[in-house]
Amino acid sequence: AKVPHNALNPLMWQTRKACPWETSVQEEKQSEPRMTKKFLKDLCKKNKLYSTPCLNDTLYLHFKGFSKIENLEEYTGLKCLWLESNGLQRIENLDLENLEPMKKLCTLNVSNNYIQMIENISCLPELSTLQISHNKLESAKDVEHLSECMAINVLDLSHNLLHDPEIVSVLEAMPELRVLNLMGNEVVRKIPNYRKTMIIHLKQLTFLDDRPVFPKDRPLCSALETDMPISLFHFQFLAADMI
Repeated sequence: AKVPHNALNPLMWQTRKACPWETSVQEEKQSEPRMTKKFLKDLCKKNKLYSTPCLNDTLYLHFKGFSKIENLEEYTGLKCLWLESNGLQRIENLDLENLEPMKKLCTLNVSNNYIQMIENISCLPELSTLQISHNKLESAKDVEHLSECMAINVLDLSHNLLHDPEIVSVLEAMPELRVLNLMGNEVVRKIPNYRKTMIIHLKQLTFLDDRPVFPKDRPLCSALETDMPISLFHFQFLAADMI
C-alpha cells in the first residue's frame, strides 16, 4: 500500500511545539509582576496600611517591575501614588482610566519609566503634582494633554528627550503652574533666552529648574522684552541671572 506523504513527515504526527523564542516570550509575560488585588492587599498589610482599600491615602508601588496600572478602582481615597522606576511604557496603554475614581489624588509620580506620551490624567481634578522625569517624552504633542490639567502647580519634566520649543505654549496654558523643572532636556538650549522667556510666559512661576523666580525678576524680564529703559545695575543683575 502506498504510504501517505504526511506519514513520512514526523512533524505532522504531533501537535506543533512552540519555538524556543516563543516559549521564552510567553514565560517572560507570565513572569512579569502584576498589580493584582491580592498583591495590593498584601503590600498594604506589609506596609501597615489599611486592609480596606478606600481608607488608604498613599500607595508605594515603586521598583516593582510593573508594566501596567490596574486594579486600583477600590483605592478611591488615594492622595499620593508612587509608581516610579517600573516598566511603564505608555500612559494610554496603562489603563490610567482606572485612576478616574481617584478624585482626591493630588500627587502622581511616574518617574524613571518608559512613558512616551502624557494622557488620561485630566480626569484627576485635584492633581497638583506630577513627577514624570526620566521618561521618553520628546515633542510638544507628547505633553499637550497637560493643557487640560488645570490644577497642576508642580511639574517635573526633567531628563526626558524634549526638544520642541512649542512646549512653551502648552505650559503657558496651565494656569496654576508654579514649579517647573526642564533640566536635562535639549529644549532648554533651543528656547531663545530660555529663563527670561519662561518667566515672561508662565505668569505664576515661582521656581524654574534649580533656582527660584523672584518677584523682581518678572518686571526686569518684561523690560528687556519691551525694550523699556532699565538701570545698568539691574541689567547686569538680570543678565547674570538669565545665564
